[in-house]
Amino acid sequence: MEKPDKRGRRPFVSDTARELLTRMQYGQPANKGEPGLDELVALGLATWGSSARAYIAADAQHAERQFAQRAHRDIRAALRSIESMRDLTDEVRTYDCATGGVGGVRVLPDVEAVTVEIGRATSAATTSMYTAHPVVRSPETLDMAWETDRELRARGLTFKTIYLDNARSRLPEQDYAAKMTAIGGEIRTALPPYERMIIVDERTVFITDHHGDPDLKPALMITHASLVTTMVNVFHQQWDRAEPWNGEPRSAGSITTPRSRRVLRRLAEGKNIKAIAGELDVSTSTLYADLKGLYAATGTSTEFGLGIWYATSEQARKEREKDR
Repeated sequence: MEKPDKRGRRPFVSDTARELLTRMQYGQPANKGEPGLDELVALGLATWGSSARAYIAADAQHAERQFAQRAHRDIRAALRSIESMRDLTDEVRTYDCATGGVGGVRVLPDVEAVTVEIGRATSAATTSMYTAHPVVRSPETLDMAWETDRELRARGLTFKTIYLDNARSRLPEQDYAAKMTAIGGEIRTALPPYERMIIVDERTVFITDHHGDPDLKPALMITHASLVTTMVNVFHQQWDRAEPWNGEPRSAGSITTPRSRRVLRRLAEGKNIKAIAGELDVSTSTLYADLKGLYAATGTSTEFGLGIWYATSEQARKEREKDR
């Protein structure tokens, strides 16, 4: 490979072609197949000389003019291609608006459309991926996520994910979290409610479309800069409230969980189970099951007795310290 000159420019022709051109300018013809000749012919610097029955040097000024004319035609063609591409993408943006994409917000009506757009965004991602999943993800989904997320980390992206607190008790999530944190991803868990979202490069956000058909799993794709900034801030607020996790199982020595501690705090504030269930976005039967486990662990049998235990016992004090 030819070396650049002092200005960092690559040679326009090879050294071999340059030497041949010099010889031809001094009247030495070149035979077909001679090294460097094809380069000179392509540039119009060498032409067939019928009388010499060999290739001879062409008029350099004429060759320069011809080359410049061809280059200008190529430039004009490239500019027309750029304009055509711009027209095409303008049509696509118009289509987006016609199908619900207004002001940087596009409606993705079903899971298929969501999957396609997330795939496009992640394939072009260069800096970060933030996700929040307030739903249980199946083992199959986690396996597919691992393949994608591992590739994103290999490309150097910052990776942050929020899972439900109860993921700490499930083996598939434990395995996924352990593998992701081992390669530099960050995983945290949080109690519901929080928004489900995927944020790519802090430029594109996917959130649940709460007004769509839930069976179709619709979403909104947001690219409006101000709205994206708002959703990034929402994610970081959720992230700050979540607890770091590297995939370890929940400690068997712990009596309470983040959710049950919140329930106990709300009971101490005088709220009833129905109100607390609404706040946490879980069923009352789920909370009663939590309380049943706490009754057995603390030796109490009523919500009042449980409240006294949480307010006065040494073990409860240690449990409360987990939220600090």
